[in-house]
Amino acid sequence: MPILDKVRRLGPEHAFSHHRAVAVALESLAMPEAAPALAALLSKPNMMGHAFTTIDLARQNVQPSPTDNTTRERSLRELVLARALYRCGDDDGLGERILRDYARDLRGHYRRHAQAVLSQKTE
Repeated sequence: MPILDKVRRLGPEHAFSHHRAVAVALESLAMPEAAPALAALLSKPNMMGHAFTTIDLARQNVQPSPTDNTTRERSLRELVLARALYRCGDDDGLGERILRDYARDLRGHYRRHAQAVLSQKTE
């Protein structure tokens, strides 16, 4: 499937828009066969660990420039991919673990979004 081929080619060096496009498409289709590819993408270096669950993490990772979107894009990329993974059936619980991290994020909009996704769990 072309979407899964795109997921396999993505990495942290690619634009946020590419990650968001595949995530939205796959979660809309709710494709369980997409879970391993999404988990593999999230497991690549620099794709995870962008939730700010402590003041120290926030201080270490906030960009000094008011026009730099790097921090925001890394967090959003991780969050939308984790949401897609979670809604595609997850893969070894990785999507849920990431969402639970963001459910404790100091930035309220990320925290509320992750909590909302987790509250919509369907069995």
